[in-house]
Amino acid sequence: MPYARTTDFEWSRYADATLAGLSVLIPIPFMDDAFEAFFRKRIPGAVAESRGRTIPGEVRAVLQKEGGGGGCAALPVYLTVGLLKRLSRKLLYFFTVKQAADRLSYYWYRAFLVDHMLASGHLESTELARVAHQTMEELLATTTGPLPLLARQMVTQMHNVLPALRQARRGEEADEVRKTRNLLERRWSDFAEHLTAVAARYDEAYARKRGA
Repeated sequence: MPYARTTDFEWSRYADATLAGLSVLIPIPFMDDAFEAFFRKRIPGAVAESRGRTIPGEVRAVLQKEGGGGGCAALPVYLTVGLLKRLSRKLLYFFTVKQAADRLSYYWYRAFLVDHMLASGHLESTELARVAHQTMEELLATTTGPLPLLARQMVTQMHNVLPALRQARRGEEADEVRKTRNLLERRWSDFAEHLTAVAARYDEAYARKRGA
């Protein structure tokens, strides 16, 4: 089964996913979103490169589509949260940590599933990729597990996140990011059984959609 070989850890496969999640901690409204979008966009290419593969541009475009929606309807909430971030960081500390942990684990799952989709041959064409993308987004919306606990531990020990992420954009690794990488490398094998189950759920959902 393809998912048996995609639970291994390679930092280059998960680096951009980690940086995208940590971007939520940037204390400057709109800059946090810009950094998150920058690293999020690089996830599929980084995953493919870690496997010595490439993803066609049209398939990448499918994977870049937002799954959660929101759009203009979410704008008032977005602006309110952004303003509160500017006015009172302490007031929203708990909210920010939870949000960052949720996004961080979300991006880890996303990178894992992109890797699994690649190994399964589901990113060979736009037709297959559309089904795979829809399956992934639905699975991400319902998946729970132990990764958020690790993400929270990582988030609470992160300091000086903006300088670290600026270095990452320049291709440099700050000490903060190095510590994050080391923690993830030490702990990732703990989640192999869980990730295998996630991949199996994806396979079942994908097969149903293809057979419908």
